[in-house]
Amino acid sequence: MSEMNDDAARQVPRAPRVLRVGTRTSDLALTQAKATAQLIVDAGADSGSGSPDGLGSPGGVDMRVSGYEIVGITTRGDVDRAPLEKIGGTGLFTSAVRQAILAGECDVAIHSAKDLPAADHPDLAIYYPLRANPADVLCASVPFAELPQGARIGTGSPRRRAQLLARRPDLDVVAIRGNVPTRLARAGDDLDGVILARAGLERLGLDVGEDLDPTIMIPAAAQGALAIETARGSEWEQILARVDHGPTRREVTAERAFMRLIGAGCTTPVGVLATDSGGQLSVRARYVDAEEHVEHEVTGPDPLDCASELAEHFLAAGVGNR
Repeated sequence: MSEMNDDAARQVPRAPRVLRVGTRTSDLALTQAKATAQLIVDAGADSGSGSPDGLGSPGGVDMRVSGYEIVGITTRGDVDRAPLEKIGGTGLFTSAVRQAILAGECDVAIHSAKDLPAADHPDLAIYYPLRANPADVLCASVPFAELPQGARIGTGSPRRRAQLLARRPDLDVVAIRGNVPTRLARAGDDLDGVILARAGLERLGLDVGEDLDPTIMIPAAAQGALAIETARGSEWEQILARVDHGPTRREVTAERAFMRLIGAGCTTPVGVLATDSGGQLSVRARYVDAEEHVEHEVTGPDPLDCASELAEHFLAAGVGNR
């Protein structure tokens, strides 16, 4: 009788779960968190079907998901409005969100992957849905090639600033901070243009600006990608694996590994872009400052091998730990 009761208990599905999603509270962060959370909910809506016991994963873990709730978190980068290169440090926009997972305040965190430190957190597993367009965008009244002499262009990124001036040393590059609508509003006001990320514009439904070709500007590592983190070993991993996009993972892995190997941080003026074409990666990076310009490209099937080969070239050129 006891065995029958045990069997019956094992066959009772748990109630569907509500996913607690940690995120920053800017319009862009909330928009991309909600869209990604819905992907996870959709992936987990019927996760109890198709397994040997009908309860989800092997072993009977029922992880059906009925919906999500947002756990809004304020980060250091949201509070301190100083230029990024003056604030310094890593994880300005992500450390507090990560801590919320570890404290059990949320089940997953959703970040812009480019904001994460280059080294993975030892206690967190990371997943990447399909990457959006990684390009940088000039939002101005004229194309990049037609910007007038001395045009005032706004950006808070040392990488964007360095690459702009390498191409057009006559430009007056102005440090700006703020959310996407705030920065965009300054184009045509006190500035001739601003540089933003295409992915952020698209996620906010804004079809403006000119994509800058990588010959002009190589984007930041993992730009355009979102990162979903959860506690390592969490039962949520079985659902997150369903929204993980293989080519995106390979591209972002190569880019982040390169940054880690050269000791680069969020204020290092370096861009790196990997492109996965049928399992073959092409990875190009560019470092620019007032004294030097280092650029190189490698190809190969393995993300970590590509990152290592590319990093060796930059380290040999004296670019490292900047």
